Amino acid sequence: MPQPLTFQESLHAVLSAPSPTAVWELRGALRAADAALAPEGWALLEHYHRFLTELSTRTSSREYSHFASLLDIGAVGGVAVQNLLDAAKTGHLWRKLLVGGLSEGLMLAAARQYVKAWEGELAAVYEATSWVLFDALWQTSAALQPELDVARRRELVESLLAPARDTAVSGAVKAALLARLFQILLVVHLRPGEA
Repeated sequence: MPQPLTFQESLHAVLSAPSPTAVWELRGALRAADAALAPEGWALLEHYHRFLTELSTRTSSREYSHFASLLDIGAVGGVAVQNLLDAAKTGHLWRKLLVGGLSEGLMLAAARQYVKAWEGELAAVYEATSWVLFDALWQTSAALQPELDVARRRELVESLLAPARDTAVSGAVKAALLARLFQILLVVHLRPGEA
């Protein structure tokens, strides 16, 4: 069994190469150090782990669905070519071409739905994570800047999360932004003297 990481090593891993394993290690290091982390800090760590786990799982699922759809398309394409070759021999090429082309197009559209479904599932992960981060950012802002006007606080928090909720922004950018916000909040909660 490998030697557990120290607090500094595990924090560095979470900040430089975030993964469910890195967050797990940080949690273990904090527990081993008997860190005086507030309940919201522990909750934040839990939400970060969940976000990275769902992202990792669904990304793998997406890659598999994409691969499976390509295999489906290739299989149907092979059948269509065989049907066209047989049709040319019997004189029904035009009819087979039309029917085969329609069938192939429908299969292609159906296969691509796998990828669309994955994107929809991941959009839900980004939205749920944004929900959690809104409250965490709000609470952190209120603790660090209690004098800030409530309307201005809301504007700032909303602007931080806006790209993660924008349908025009790519999933990779959303994932990176949300991970970075988790990292910033964790650093705030783990300030020297408080952890």
